[in-house]
Amino acid sequence: MRLSIMSHSYLLAPIQECPSDFLVKDVKLAVLGTGSVGKSAMIVRYLTKRFIGDYEPNTGSLYSRLVHVEGDQIFLQIQDTPGCIEVQEDIAQTLDSLSRCLKWADGFLLVYSITDYNSYQSIRPLYQHIRKIRPDAKIPFIIVGNKGDLTHSRQVTANDGLQLANELGSVFLEISTSDSYQGVCDVFQFLCKEVGKLHSCGSADKRRSSIIPRPKSPNMQDLKRRFKQALSYKVK
Repeated sequence: MRLSIMSHSYLLAPIQECPSDFLVKDVKLAVLGTGSVGKSAMIVRYLTKRFIGDYEPNTGSLYSRLVHVEGDQIFLQIQDTPGCIEVQEDIAQTLDSLSRCLKWADGFLLVYSITDYNSYQSIRPLYQHIRKIRPDAKIPFIIVGNKGDLTHSRQVTANDGLQLANELGSVFLEISTSDSYQGVCDVFQFLCKEVGKLHSCGSADKRRSSIIPRPKSPNMQDLKRRFKQALSYKVK
């Protein structure tokens, strides 16, 4: 199984910065998975509450929006990625543009379709590729089984998704982007909260490291003792 090399290298959309006049948290997420698993539909559903079923194959769109998560205002950037992963016998190969996205993001949604077993099989090598690019980082991610409404075409059971999530140390959710806005919202908001926790911990560590230890107050008894010793030496 490997990340297939496309006929031409795609370029991710220009990455914008959080507007300087907003004092908000900045969260960057990337949505990864094979083609036709519903990545673009998930993003648009979350940001607009609208479900659009058909999309042209994307080349890496960046979505930006101010959202509210548990009372916090967040400048959220979501990177959609092309479905450039195919199941093959060779080992994983790196796409420069995908690696750039992995270095940029704070958290990841790994998406497969319950109607496509190959898309499910792509999740593990995707995770391994993330760990290869970010080996030392604590990266929040969630595994999502999409198209949960198409039970008549199911190829991946909920237990399959749960087992994989347990093996990789991830949270797992099975959703239907077309049927339930709340399920999609739960996925993105969970990941935003996990990224926010890491940002808070990182800020606290920086504050602690920047604090200069306060010098200890001098012991007055010790100073008097030393002063008397110094006088006695002078007398002698």
